[in-house]
Amino acid sequence: MTLAVSIQQLQCSRGQFRLGPVDLQVPAGARVAIVGPSGSGKTTLLRCLAGLQAPDSGTIQIGDTIVDDGQTRLAPAERHVGLVFQDGALWPHMTALKHLRFAAPGLSKQDALALLDRGGILSQANKKPGAMSGGEAQRLGLLRALAPAPSVLLLDEPLRSVDVHQRDGLVLLLRSMCDERNVTSILVTHDRDEALALADYLVVMRDGQLVEQGPSIDLLEDPQTAFTAAFLRGAACLSAKANGNGQVQTPFGNFPAPDAAKANSDMRLVVFPGETTADEQGEGPEAQILAVTPSEGDGLRLRVACEDQIVIARAATRPTGATTRLRLTAKPRLLPWHNHATEPQS
Repeated sequence: MTLAVSIQQLQCSRGQFRLGPVDLQVPAGARVAIVGPSGSGKTTLLRCLAGLQAPDSGTIQIGDTIVDDGQTRLAPAERHVGLVFQDGALWPHMTALKHLRFAAPGLSKQDALALLDRGGILSQANKKPGAMSGGEAQRLGLLRALAPAPSVLLLDEPLRSVDVHQRDGLVLLLRSMCDERNVTSILVTHDRDEALALADYLVVMRDGQLVEQGPSIDLLEDPQTAFTAAFLRGAACLSAKANGNGQVQTPFGNFPAPDAAKANSDMRLVVFPGETTADEQGEGPEAQILAVTPSEGDGLRLRVACEDQIVIARAATRPTGATTRLRLTAKPRLLPWHNHATEPQS
């Protein structure tokens, strides 16, 4: 397997925040999204990759070149990466055509115009960013990053400043142009939908650590941590406590303790949306009804509060009171809250 990026034991401190140690390998041609809540270290990791921030220790290799190992530290312009920022970071005094030719000095005017045409903004060739829409400006930011033919494209929440109705077109452009040029893309975002639209491999971060990583479909269908299930699927993570007799006590009763409970006491009962049913006469936990809406199929969709979590439940009919009891309709899923040692799923 040819690697586009290899990160080993990377650590970086910024004030009270500490990133790492982080180990990450990105195959050539991959589409990777680094996801997590604000303050998880996503942008710090991206800035270290780009050469905009110096790590405290560790090694970064891009292609066959070590770009940072404490002794060698290549400048951003020497790393052969493209950068797309959430605000575009365009030069206000330059036209779209000049943006591309400045970013790639060897690019002919004809090739620059062809690139603008491929990006759907040929009509903006002689306009400056201030005269463009947000979507057009972001397309220019992408084309400017791709003009020098980088091997790796780094994306910092590229859809954040784009109107909702323009996002699908930009997603398709990003994916198709990276595929055409065999560019490896690494996206950082806290937006789950943006990550799933632009990437096939996810890296989940929390508090400066890698929690879990693997193909998108694997992390969605079979997360190994409750944190990943909550972040990617909107799962409710309810209390789960081992009682010392091989059982785990949860709001829905006792269940056999998984092997992970022996090594990690911070377990949660993970409940995906739709895995509970409202049962007013049932013996499950009581939940406060927050909202009732029609479901995509038959019946109703309930948004309820149970413990300190929001649970999405189903109901055949509208409950009569302000509260209801819940019945678990899926196999119990007991997972550790997070595990910084989680390896990529195969």
